[in-house]
Amino acid sequence: MKNSKFWKNSGFTLIEALVLLFIFSLITTTFYQVTSVGTRYIIFSKNRLGATALANEKMEIARNLKYDDVGIQGGACAGNIPQDEDIFENGKTYHVHTLAAYVDDSFDGTLGGHPSDTAYKDYKLLKITVSWGSEGSADYGSVFLLSRFVPAGLETATSGDGILSINIFSDQDDGAGVSGATVKVENSDLDFSETRQTDDTGNVMIVGAKESIQRYKITVSKSDYEEDIETMPPYPDTDYNPVDTHASVVAGALNVTNIAFNKTADLKIKTQDYFGTAIPNINFTLKGGRIKGTSADSPFASIYNLDKIDQTNSSGEKNYDSISPGGYDFEVAGSVSGYKLIGTDPAPPLSLSSEQELNFKVVLAPENKTSALIKVTTGENADPSSGAVVELSNGSGYSESTTTDGNGSAFFPKTAEPEFQAGTYNLKITVDGYREISKEINIEEDKLKTETVLMEVS
Repeated sequence: MKNSKFWKNSGFTLIEALVLLFIFSLITTTFYQVTSVGTRYIIFSKNRLGATALANEKMEIARNLKYDDVGIQGGACAGNIPQDEDIFENGKTYHVHTLAAYVDDSFDGTLGGHPSDTAYKDYKLLKITVSWGSEGSADYGSVFLLSRFVPAGLETATSGDGILSINIFSDQDDGAGVSGATVKVENSDLDFSETRQTDDTGNVMIVGAKESIQRYKITVSKSDYEEDIETMPPYPDTDYNPVDTHASVVAGALNVTNIAFNKTADLKIKTQDYFGTAIPNINFTLKGGRIKGTSADSPFASIYNLDKIDQTNSSGEKNYDSISPGGYDFEVAGSVSGYKLIGTDPAPPLSLSSEQELNFKVVLAPENKTSALIKVTTGENADPSSGAVVELSNGSGYSESTTTDGNGSAFFPKTAEPEFQAGTYNLKITVDGYREISKEINIEEDKLKTETVLMEVS
């Protein structure tokens, strides 16, 4: 009895064991997270100290150069300093990016301003950025140092160069400037190449750019925006007339280039029947988005960055992610065997704005099924009339009413059940401002009846 009683009172119950296990797991997880965060912070601090020391070292080297040598290789503010370097120190690879730029200070006037300053290269600004890790990853970080370099004595005017001002703006957001965009400017004739970031107003100002006519190539990029936008040489070097041509610099002048740059949009195309059942593998053409330019010859048709023949997949869908905003034209490519296009939602042309997600439904009907497609038009040009009330009825008790879509179309039957029967039907159409139409139409078995009605002004 004593042994039995002792055995019953010893050890843990299952609930006690689970509680203990939970507490142990909680303590272990918390300890691991604290240790992990602390380790990452220590590593980040070590990398930051190393980057700061390297930036100071590079800045001290620059401060010991002659004023004329303070600048970057291949830049407008030319000098002996490389624009980009990869340096391995203390077991870590650092990337050093140096930006050197002349500043046209407003204190004594600016070029083309009031007063106008012809000696516009007032001083130099040097920015050294040291980064480590892959941009966007958890181990990425950067530091930068900024210093001003002022020439000795009085400033003097220079010849053969000017100022290139580049404005990057969004035509989707009331013309607002795009800040933080990467702008690469190249000129192969001058062995010139500089990469800048736009300021808060979307501007990049390159003071001291050498004179060159339509030879400065500009490439703009930024995450969540359109694919890299590149300027092109004018026709005939480009086989069309580009909207964004290479920039020019005229000596002794302020030269301004404006480039529209927008956030992207998403478009999903779905091909289906009237009742929402997917219709797969439908070919179509899609054209639109950013206008790259116009054709070289009359009638100077617009050339778009998206112009292709495509196809929906086995689920009747085709996705276009991160495409340029703008207008798009859509057409079903050729005839679709056994089907006829009866409408779209919304009606083309499509209009996509920045950051919009648009589901575009393309509705087709089988040609061998008893059905009716009524198209309502108005005016001399027989334009589609949306919102027209269309009623179809017969003497057997069938009566359905609907309104036309953006294509001016109304499809019958509206429901799969009961089955739509062949026979003679009365068609009634009403549109505000037009005479009411009432007429008989004959619908045949296993055929799609198409009836187009032109409304008359009342």
